[in-house]
Amino acid sequence: MRKANYQQPEKYYGGFFNYTIGLERVMKLTILLDSLVEDGKFPSDQQLRSAYGHDLSKLLDAVQAIRAKLDQSELDWQLPHPDIIGDAVVFLAEFAKTTRYYNLDVLSGKAPSLDPVARWFQVVGQPLLDKRPARQTVRVAAKVSTVAELLGNKMLIRSMTEDGTPVSSVEEAAMAEHNSEYVAKEGTFLCTALARYVIEVLRDRGLAARGAGHVVPAFGDFFALFNNGDALLKNRRSFSIN
Repeated sequence: MRKANYQQPEKYYGGFFNYTIGLERVMKLTILLDSLVEDGKFPSDQQLRSAYGHDLSKLLDAVQAIRAKLDQSELDWQLPHPDIIGDAVVFLAEFAKTTRYYNLDVLSGKAPSLDPVARWFQVVGQPLLDKRPARQTVRVAAKVSTVAELLGNKMLIRSMTEDGTPVSSVEEAAMAEHNSEYVAKEGTFLCTALARYVIEVLRDRGLAARGAGHVVPAFGDFFALFNNGDALLKNRRSFSIN
């Protein structure tokens, strides 16, 4: 997602697909470990499926219920953008259940749901742009104006932004590029911070399980990358844990 832009929206599809699969697994693992700590055993696969399926919203509710039981003074991270994260989670949950098949639906002739990239920009991208600092907005507008003055009559442009808005001028293309970069950076951070929030609970439950004598991996080591502050996460362009 971090490398996506209005000219390469396909990077969003791959990003959403991989992210939702990974987030689902981390949340289910957190629930499994909590059950091991509290009950001494894992729930069955059938119990896990019937309770949550692929519903990221239900899984996050369960993780938050687990988190509420923990010593809050030992927790470092909170969910980002409280006014946006709820809609973002609903989008991700819907993508995990159905809209990840959007491209197949288009090819097969089935009536597709709204393009997930366009939907992401409706519920996350535009709200993030609306919150962009005023100073940065003024600076971007000045850069766009300069580019338009230099190249305005020298280029023919036909494109669309992520939400389907036509791009037909140098000024519109320059603004679309700046907006794409901002949303890719801030949207990726939102997703990374959500993962960090969940992983913190996973790490706690893993330590509790090990403390109770259960043989489980040191999950904090696997996901050490996510145990970093906002500035570092915002400046990263890749998030491989290998």
